[in-house]
Amino acid sequence: MVDTVLLITEDRGIAQKVRDACRELEANLTHLGTLKEAANELAGAPANLILCDYSTFEAVREQLPRACVLLYTEPADSEQAIEAIKRGALDYLVTPIETKILAQHIGAALRISRDIHVPAVYEKPDDDVAVERIIGQSPAMREVYKLIGRIAPRDVNVLITGESGTGKELVARAIQHHSPRKDQPFLAINCAAIPETLIESELFGHEKGAFTGAALRRIGKFEQCDGGTLFLDEIGDIPLATQAKLLRVLQDNSFQRLGGTELITSNVRIIGATHQPLETLIDEKRFRQDLYFRLKVASIDVPPLREREVDAVLLAHQLVRRYNRSLGADIRSFSPDVLPVLLKYPWPGNVRELENAIKAALVVARGSVMRLEFLPDHIRKAVRPGSSDVAAAEHLTAGPPADEARLVAEKLASQPALAGKLHQTATATVEREIIRVCLARTRGQLAPAAKMLGISRTTLRKRIAQYGIRTTTSVDIDT
Repeated sequence: MVDTVLLITEDRGIAQKVRDACRELEANLTHLGTLKEAANELAGAPANLILCDYSTFEAVREQLPRACVLLYTEPADSEQAIEAIKRGALDYLVTPIETKILAQHIGAALRISRDIHVPAVYEKPDDDVAVERIIGQSPAMREVYKLIGRIAPRDVNVLITGESGTGKELVARAIQHHSPRKDQPFLAINCAAIPETLIESELFGHEKGAFTGAALRRIGKFEQCDGGTLFLDEIGDIPLATQAKLLRVLQDNSFQRLGGTELITSNVRIIGATHQPLETLIDEKRFRQDLYFRLKVASIDVPPLREREVDAVLLAHQLVRRYNRSLGADIRSFSPDVLPVLLKYPWPGNVRELENAIKAALVVARGSVMRLEFLPDHIRKAVRPGSSDVAAAEHLTAGPPADEARLVAEKLASQPALAGKLHQTATATVEREIIRVCLARTRGQLAPAAKMLGISRTTLRKRIAQYGIRTTTSVDIDT
């Protein structure tokens, strides 16, 4: 049986790429410009797969709640990505995308469409509820958004891993915000910050006289959070004795206050987070294996900032907007020599370190431009302004474009189909070619190529897949 694909778009460039991809997959394609034109197609026998943008997705979902939908969009915020996956989209593609990669995604979606049925009931998004958004457009963060979208509606416990300062609590809050428990309490506890003697009382409460100083009954976080979500940060630091009691709560939703005999029930979703490898703690007999498996029904690994490419710059701009007024600053733009430093610095403290660096810079900032001299000393010294990468960036920013770059820019600007997305297309074009050149120089070896580019091998592999670059023992940069 031949697969059928319905594409709803007025973008001729996207239409041509989808047409080429379907031809490669030997799938039948029906291309219609608008949702109105597609009404008859949607009312009749639905296609195996529907491709549309986010604005069309809502109407398609209402008309065909069980349809398999693949979204394409320009770079968007995390809320849109999470909401799309949460509401049943199979995947979320950011344009521009190479035809070969598009064919891979369409092929995977067609395979899924043969085997699954998308649930028919979806929650309406609540745009009035304010939530602090995760910032990032890197491929690594887009994968995190997809996982949040898939995990949030399912009432299971979650384990979030990642280095300190990567934003694990923000991910936990996003899961809560997109879950059926979003109108219920969300409480966060840093298990590493509470003394071992008090952690059990903090979680489960205590009765009057349970221990010296317990003058009154205390209601613990599990009772306070009944029906909601409890975020246990640094869960690897919970003492073994308390782990046993936590395991019981996860098994049957019941516990006793410290010093009490009354059995209390509480329906709480647990989201645990840790920067420590729990598997190692299990081997060292410091963490219960049965608790580990109860917690890790679903898991999300938050990537460190050094593997998130341009996200450091996006975050820096967002943080300036957030703290400008409260710190008495008026920064409206960044000096060209600041951006390479933000990108090159490894940020061992991740987003938390970046946030503190921006706050420190705003405290001493003067004028409306964020200058290199405002950044903390240790960041400026780690990436010296005279280094080759910063000097090259300054040269490219300050000087006139090279003849070749101008020709490429003029060629792109002359294409009407690229109106409104020139910057994105140009960035992808240049990135693809510089990766191909570096791979050619290293004869296809990833480690030295990644070193030349200043990115991790994981990021390089993702880029190779994204742009459909062929790698063998050498790379042909002319094809």
